[in-house]
Amino acid sequence: MNSHNTNDFLAEIYRGANMGVQTINNLLMKVTDNTIYNELKYQLRSYEEIANEAYAEIMKRNSKPKDISMFDKMSAKMSIGINTFINNNSSHIADMLIKGNTMGVTGITKSLNSHSDADKEIKDLADRFVKLEQDNIDRLKKFL
Repeated sequence: MNSHNTNDFLAEIYRGANMGVQTINNLLMKVTDNTIYNELKYQLRSYEEIANEAYAEIMKRNSKPKDISMFDKMSAKMSIGINTFINNNSSHIADMLIKGNTMGVTGITKSLNSHSDADKEIKDLADRFVKLEQDNIDRLKKFL
């Protein structure tokens, strides 16, 4: 695989995991239920792990990670703010996160399929990210 495609794929993984980190950090300030708060802290560590690994791989390839755009950060923050202002109970938060996790599974799976010639270690990282998103969905279902 050419290095440009590998870097793009890694950047997608990094951005996706970083979006998970940003989203959960925004939500942690809004939740009042300790059970879902602890669940969010657990998921935050998992996203940070994936983001850090993707970042390290990007740096190893002498590339620069593309961060989430300021527009995407602000619109995600506003969406969370509005949604949690309307309803910050655990069920509503779990529902919002499950929708985000589902988009993550879809996005990374599409990337995996379109980068089938990627290095095995990068595909393994993407696979772990998909499994993380699916695991998050399963873990959040108990809050619905």
